[in-house]
Amino acid sequence: MYFSKFNKLQYTLDNGKSYQIVTDILTRVAFRDNIVNNIALYDEYDVQDGQTPEILAAQYYGNSTYHWIILLTNQIIDPVLDWPMSQMQLADYCSSKYTNIYGIHHYEDSDGIVVNVDTPFATPVSNYDYESTENEKKRRIKLIKKAIIAEVVSEFSKLIKQ
Repeated sequence: MYFSKFNKLQYTLDNGKSYQIVTDILTRVAFRDNIVNNIALYDEYDVQDGQTPEILAAQYYGNSTYHWIILLTNQIIDPVLDWPMSQMQLADYCSSKYTNIYGIHHYEDSDGIVVNVDTPFATPVSNYDYESTENEKKRRIKLIKKAIIAEVVSEFSKLIKQ
């Protein structure tokens, strides 16, 4: 659905000997700030463990192809890194990133501020706990209300053709 609305163009890889019709993926469309920042136009939602943008779009909008609306609304460029990971994905990610997932990532004071190790009452935060906290920050997202979804799709279609 998302790329099907994009303009097509001729592209050559052999200095004009032959051309292929390709989708112009460099086109960029974003929701206006007054839409994204207008709380009356969306619901806040906490992404459940293992829920993908496609699953959520199917559950919320009744159409999995509207996953792009969820991503655009929340300014998610990379759905792999910017979308909350499941617990299993998080464990795999941490294992691939750190030699010791329970090693110390940093220290925090009682207010959660990063401090030096020699700060009184500094508490160690493990690599896993750090990544888990960062992952949890991604769970709260905005969902454009169902009542205006047809209008959003229509406006997107008009903007992409300009």
